[in-house]
Amino acid sequence: MKKILFSLLFAATTLFSFGQQALWNATYEVSLPMGKTQDFIEKASFRGIGVEGRWFVDNNVTIGGGVHWNVFYEKRDKVSLTIENTTITGTHFKYLNAFPIYANAAYYFNEGSYIRPFAGINVGTIYSEQRIDAGLYTIKDDPWRFALAPEAGLMIQTYGGLNFTLNVRYNYGFETNDNSALSYVGINAGLVWVY
Repeated sequence: MKKILFSLLFAATTLFSFGQQALWNATYEVSLPMGKTQDFIEKASFRGIGVEGRWFVDNNVTIGGGVHWNVFYEKRDKVSLTIENTTITGTHFKYLNAFPIYANAAYYFNEGSYIRPFAGINVGTIYSEQRIDAGLYTIKDDPWRFALAPEAGLMIQTYGGLNFTLNVRYNYGFETNDNSALSYVGINAGLVWVY
């Protein structure tokens, strides 16, 4: 435990010792399911939030990390679901809560401009809780997946340190032994505080 705490303290000290600007983002996230995730829930999610911290290591490159929460929901009527020797027919409520936790790196273009496009990569994990409620029965699965998420967006700078961001991120949680891949596109808009 002491080694973990020392490592976290060292990492935080290293990040803050760069002496460059820091960005803190708070975003509202709309998510569109893709691939096998869309097979489970077809509807877009309008319930998502994210918080990120990024530090400039030079005038154009940031490193940092973030946590997000995206909630998908769908109601399906008159559906049959067969599990082993049991078939459940009726209204099904499907839920998917995805919690991406990422470390990230990004390159910001147009130094000195009020509109700065950026492109980056996020690496980490996604914890997801998938649930189907059908009558009195609940089927639940909650795996952790290794994840990658490329992103591209804009940071729109204003006076006074409060800025805006708009980005698109493709979240991809890799397939595990028992679970299919998790993938969705996030369209994120929010505020950026520059320190």
